[in-house]
Amino acid sequence: VRLSSACMRPFDIAAAIAVIASLLVAQSPAPSEQKDALAGEPRQFMRFVEDDDGGLLQILVANYKSGEAKLTLFGCVHVADRQFYEGMQQRFKAYDALLYELVAEPDLRPYPDMPRGGGHWISVVQGGMGSGLALHEQFACMDYRMDNFVHADMTTTEWSEALDEAGKSELGELFSIGSGDVDRDEEAEQKPIDLVKAFRSGQGVSQLRIMMGRLLCTPEGAPKQPTVIIHGRNERCLAVLKEQVAAGKKRLGIFYGAAHLKDMEQRLLKDLGWVKTSEEWVTAWDCHHSSFPKVERGLKRKIYRARRDLSKLGDAVGDWCRTHEGQQPSFEKLRAALDGKLPGRADGKDPWGREYRLESVDGEVAVRCLGSDGKARTDDDLVRAVETL
Repeated sequence: VRLSSACMRPFDIAAAIAVIASLLVAQSPAPSEQKDALAGEPRQFMRFVEDDDGGLLQILVANYKSGEAKLTLFGCVHVADRQFYEGMQQRFKAYDALLYELVAEPDLRPYPDMPRGGGHWISVVQGGMGSGLALHEQFACMDYRMDNFVHADMTTTEWSEALDEAGKSELGELFSIGSGDVDRDEEAEQKPIDLVKAFRSGQGVSQLRIMMGRLLCTPEGAPKQPTVIIHGRNERCLAVLKEQVAAGKKRLGIFYGAAHLKDMEQRLLKDLGWVKTSEEWVTAWDCHHSSFPKVERGLKRKIYRARRDLSKLGDAVGDWCRTHEGQQPSFEKLRAALDGKLPGRADGKDPWGREYRLESVDGEVAVRCLGSDGKARTDDDLVRAVETL
């Protein structure tokens, strides 16, 4: 399947850092205090909210009404946590018509595990982003075959013809929506990120997400002239919206990249007479460090050593129990019987430098290693049951 660059799928950081803001939607963060969130002034549909543990990249979901019809604009970032797309898919079931973006023929309906061809150059560039940021592709997570899904975008032929008519190129259009100047004061207030140190500490993924979230949410200037990628495709989408309203649809939704929605909202309010009613922010990227367990250096070797120690300790405890029938075992008793030293590399200490534990409950004996986290009865514990008979 050849998906046009306008579909905006994930991409490789190293190959296309300059195109990132254009593809994934450059937006400025919404202020924490807005004078009137539902007023008619332009506002952003994406924000990055930082906290002590990292932050969140969030997308705006905004509601409107016009007569008996109700409309929801669902902002989208085209690579996100799987939960974001799953949540959107569930919400869309409630709509009479869900208008979606995809530069393709109307009968092309992406779905998870759909066979895909070699693809457009943007698709090739995008290929590494999902794994690099541990994010998922929009078209790999969502099923567009739902009966209420309505194609509301250009076809590939219409896209090419519109570019030719405007005398523009795909690459030029992509850069046109991410061409704003950086706010140097805001940039200076942000904590610098040392990616080499981050990966060494096990925080590489979350720090990359933070860096990318900041990039996507830096202020952008409005394009000096109408663009095909935003304004042209928005015109097509709103034309389909009018058709759906005229057909009697009352509950409508539009699922488009967040870069489109600032202009689209203004057209809805000023040209089409829709009125804002409510809004909410939905998390697309979880950038918290605590959400990404650190990758411990030498972990496999430590586990191997711990298992070897547990085997030797278990055998020694089992032998002691069989020769001291009716007595409760302990490492102190075992150490005394073994000339003052327990079997293993460090006299009863695991590869993390903590004491192994000897547990005896209802006649059952086991030797436990607390593993990497140092906490008992968690998923990384290693346990050797002891045969005492």
